[in-house]
Amino acid sequence: MSPHLRKAFQRLLLLGGLVLMTSACGGLDTLVEMQPPDESLELSASEPVAVRRVRMVAAGKPGTGTKVASRELTFVFSRYWVRPPADGSEVVYPWYRLRIVDERDGHVEDEDVIAFGPGSSESKVYLTPRLGPEDPADRFDVTYRLEFERQGPPSVGTIRVSWETFGSVMSDGDEDDVELTVTQSAP
Repeated sequence: MSPHLRKAFQRLLLLGGLVLMTSACGGLDTLVEMQPPDESLELSASEPVAVRRVRMVAAGKPGTGTKVASRELTFVFSRYWVRPPADGSEVVYPWYRLRIVDERDGHVEDEDVIAFGPGSSESKVYLTPRLGPEDPADRFDVTYRLEFERQGPPSVGTIRVSWETFGSVMSDGDEDDVELTVTQSAP
């Protein structure tokens, strides 16, 4: 199993364990999920850096007394390298770095470096900010910065990165009692 798939599987097991433990303890037994539209961008040797912000807000609807906890945000990145036409020179394969930074404290929550090589023009990467212990609250509001940095010259061509975002939160009320939003924007 590849390291990326193993990491994603471990995170899913952790989330499943959290769901089971929370249910066994009573209280927070409703999982509320949200997936905003997919996003994409291009990185080139001349424009190698890009930043996006992702904000997640979860709260009980007014008047319900609903609490939320155990927020989870997962990003699934896909990439594709658009190679320039062969011109007889040696191919220099590019790499790029993905980072998720918590804007509250500047802490790098997760990161990965992805390198292209022969026969590796496409792949998926799973990144998730760390889960910390959270007491039930009326509202959570957190913003993460997605940082993309591509290797510059001598590699050529364009790297296309697209991603899906999955947000979830546990609640002590019904799914209809929770407002969960995940928004993405350029800085």
